[in-house]
Amino acid sequence: MEEKNLLHKILKLWFRQKSGDGLEAKLGYRFRDPELLAHALVHRSFIVGKDVPYVSNNERLEFLGDSVLNMLTTEFLYKTFPNDSEGELSKRKSAIVSGHACAQSSKEWSLDEYVKIGKSEAKMGGRGKESILADAYEAVLGAVYLDGGLDEVRAILNKFHFPRVQEIINATDFVNYKSELLEFCQGKLRCSPEYVVVGESGPEHQKLFTIEVVVNGKAYTRGLGPNKKKAEQEASRTTLELLKAEVAEADAKKAAAPKVKQPAHHVGLP
Repeated sequence: MEEKNLLHKILKLWFRQKSGDGLEAKLGYRFRDPELLAHALVHRSFIVGKDVPYVSNNERLEFLGDSVLNMLTTEFLYKTFPNDSEGELSKRKSAIVSGHACAQSSKEWSLDEYVKIGKSEAKMGGRGKESILADAYEAVLGAVYLDGGLDEVRAILNKFHFPRVQEIINATDFVNYKSELLEFCQGKLRCSPEYVVVGESGPEHQKLFTIEVVVNGKAYTRGLGPNKKKAEQEASRTTLELLKAEVAEADAKKAAAPKVKQPAHHVGLP
């Protein structure tokens, strides 16, 4: 309890000194409990070596914010694109809630200036990492939800995130390989790919995940990434290339195979 109270005091003091009204002004939202916002900015690398509980980082708020973002994005797309099919809406949603899109939106708040990270992470350019910015972005949304409710989060997304929808969807640097692989497997192979975590290494604040794609019981390629989402994307990209090559080769062999003539059937007297 003493550790928790100490952390609360540190968070409140740091946030008031560091941010003042800056971040809240950018959000356009005034927190009743500013500690929630301060907590949303604590990356796990910051508490390494400190005598505070691991759950004091922003991961729980990120978990909550991710769910809120997904729900409100679904609502927004349902109302904005009334003629889109479920598949088209899913594709749009995947792009809008992606880590890349969240990291880009976080720049409007200059979130990299406020996020609290460890010294080692900072030396490695942690403030500019998409994964850290995207996680902090979702954690802030989670903090707003707890402090002010769903309508306040919706207002923030309507102001900062949803106006960028067309830009996000049309971005040339974003391709959702996981969705493409799912669509390809279901259309061509009548199955869905599975993702298996086969490796996890590195310290808690700098994890590296290895994900393997399994299709129809066969293990294909592996992907590496600082989080599971990125590792899945990389594994999906390389697996998709292999599967397309396999299907193309099978189709070519089929087309080149000599056609067997069917015996003619004569109708006549016995």
